Amino acid sequence: MKPIEAIIRSAEQNPSSPAQAACQGVAGAFSHRACLEVFDQPDIQFYPQFEDVFRAVSLGERRYGIIPIENTLAGSVTDNYDLMLQYRLYIVGTVKVKIEHSLLVLPGTKLSDIKQVYSHEQALHQCSDFLKAHPSIASHPFSNTAASAKFVAEQNNHSIAAIGSLECARMYGLEVLAQSIQNRRDNFTRFVVLAREPVTHPGCNRISLVIRVKHQAGALYRALSRFADQEINLLKLESRPIPDSPFEFLFYWDFEGNMEQKNVITALENLKQDIEYLKFLGNYPEQ
Repeated sequence: MKPIEAIIRSAEQNPSSPAQAACQGVAGAFSHRACLEVFDQPDIQFYPQFEDVFRAVSLGERRYGIIPIENTLAGSVTDNYDLMLQYRLYIVGTVKVKIEHSLLVLPGTKLSDIKQVYSHEQALHQCSDFLKAHPSIASHPFSNTAASAKFVAEQNNHSIAAIGSLECARMYGLEVLAQSIQNRRDNFTRFVVLAREPVTHPGCNRISLVIRVKHQAGALYRALSRFADQEINLLKLESRPIPDSPFEFLFYWDFEGNMEQKNVITALENLKQDIEYLKFLGNYPEQ
């Protein structure tokens, strides 16, 4: 069993059985790879949309869900942050996956043949420099990088291509026409593992919250100072608009620590003075 999997599954009655996981897309997608980074030989069910993954875990159809949450080039996957608010699920683990995109085509296709390219909108954004250099190729968002590769493989059309991984090319019998076409080499996506119950373990080293600070001058500064006073390292601060409250925001707040540590307990206790709302998203192990 892999180290993060051992922590995530520590509360299961039978952790030796395959982990039941939900991923968006089809086999070969980056979510699939992230799942294999976390779990050893998981039992994976694929779903068309990210919300389907949230729903499957919420309903108990799957024990764990793996979703992308942020990318070093394209930023946060905002729809998934919003889904974190809608569903009562917890983050129980996280893993970073290096993303390398390639131009995938039917065997024998030349670059001059290609008129259209399909991929997930995040992948298209991450390869924007390549697409700008080839303005004759129209880009079309697709549900998933692996699904776009599967689509191209099924169409028998040399004028279309997909942007996806080398694994997708092998899996769907496509040819790699151009490799590593993303804008930068240091392209990573962070995925989180979702579950209906939080994990509690000494190996958990990252905490995620959703916070609404009081609507008064200095409230955010004071809230941040509670963590600085306890020498807690802040890892992420992301604002998202509050539905039906124009120009007001929630903050997604990640920091290092374990919920059993004294300085974390003190910081969270003092934070109550500065906030109107707090949702605990999880204390979990980071790869």
